[in-house]
Amino acid sequence: MSKEQIDQNTDFEIIWEGQPSALWGTILSTLHLNFTRYQISKDELIITKGFFTRHTDTVELYLLKDPDMRESLWQRFFKVGSIGVKIDTHSKSPRAGMFIELKNIKKPAEVRKLLRDSIERDVMERGINYFDKV
Repeated sequence: MSKEQIDQNTDFEIIWEGQPSALWGTILSTLHLNFTRYQISKDELIITKGFFTRHTDTVELYLLKDPDMRESLWQRFFKVGSIGVKIDTHSKSPRAGMFIELKNIKKPAEVRKLLRDSIERDVMERGINYFDKV
């Protein structure tokens, strides 16, 4: 099966893709040594790390809650920020309650909004209802 046939058989559209930036990330990217990649697809958050041993971690978007943005002074200087998101504590995933951070992302406010909208869209498409504790 060719790569083209595989791509046609899967619904794997990448909505956003990025790598850590700032000074160190820019130097590593320039030298082609930045081996961390973040991706948001239609229904997953994908984090790929490593060179000798590559590890890809995926989390379904409907499991994610409360994307937040953090910008330290040096991150604002380099026009980057970090986005943190929690895995829903009510899910049956063994990673429930875990915190995931996308570090030193360019245009963090836009990416946070894109991630938030993608999570909401995935939840609506799956027909998931959340009940708040009172």
